[in-house]
Amino acid sequence: MAKRTGLVDKEFVINSPIPQQTKTYTPIAHQFVIDTALESLKAKGFVVTTEMYIANLNANVASGKYLLNFGDDPEMGMLFAWSNSYDKTMRFKCAIGAYNKNNMNAMVSALMGNYNRIHKGSADKDAQSEILNQVTNAELYYDELMRDKEVMKKITIDKKQVAQLLGRIYLEHNLLTDEQMAIVKNEYFKPTFDYGAAGNSLWTFYNHILYSLQKSHPRDWMEQQTMIHWFICKEMDLLKSVIVPVVQEVEDNQLTIMDQLKEMGVEENINTEGLDS
Repeated sequence: MAKRTGLVDKEFVINSPIPQQTKTYTPIAHQFVIDTALESLKAKGFVVTTEMYIANLNANVASGKYLLNFGDDPEMGMLFAWSNSYDKTMRFKCAIGAYNKNNMNAMVSALMGNYNRIHKGSADKDAQSEILNQVTNAELYYDELMRDKEVMKKITIDKKQVAQLLGRIYLEHNLLTDEQMAIVKNEYFKPTFDYGAAGNSLWTFYNHILYSLQKSHPRDWMEQQTMIHWFICKEMDLLKSVIVPVVQEVEDNQLTIMDQLKEMGVEENINTEGLDS
């Protein structure tokens, strides 16, 4: 995994040199994403209380999270997140999600509120359109996450189930790094935070994983989180009918989220009806 620098200021992200557009590559400027997201959120009446940015050493890969003043849930607030690259290592991604007010764990639904787009053709215009779409449907995606939270709180899992789930996430699906696995283990046996549920609840275990993802590279965290959320919901029979966005203009050497879900054996319960390709 590439080196990470952790939190950076907005100017560091904006000032990263933008690569030239070619016939096969359309850059999406970090500043364009930032401006579009903040303007769209403001236009829909959301108040951004905190802006957070993470980038690698030269900001070729960057991610932003905007904490929003929304809802009355005492534990979870709403966030908008995006990830973008100039070095062709990942697609542009954005999502409406939630965050834990106690420790900033970020949570994105099982792909219902998640979008990613490769940097080709009209990628910049498509990204702008999707940011607005995400913000327009923000309450729907947030409510979905709050329902997942309440269901997870009611589910009790023992040590054997924890070992099975965590082992498959780590060994079978490669969705956690060695460092993150160690964090989950430490949190399981000696929790740092109280998640408003029993220590043996699915919600508490799930949050141990979310806490470990704070160590993710900005290129990886959103995909790790959505895939883990999907996997846990599927294995614990929480899935209903989740809408999965269709990725446009996929290159042969790039796996879409749909491809990865099929590799994980969770292609059932996927509803793509009514989505434009």
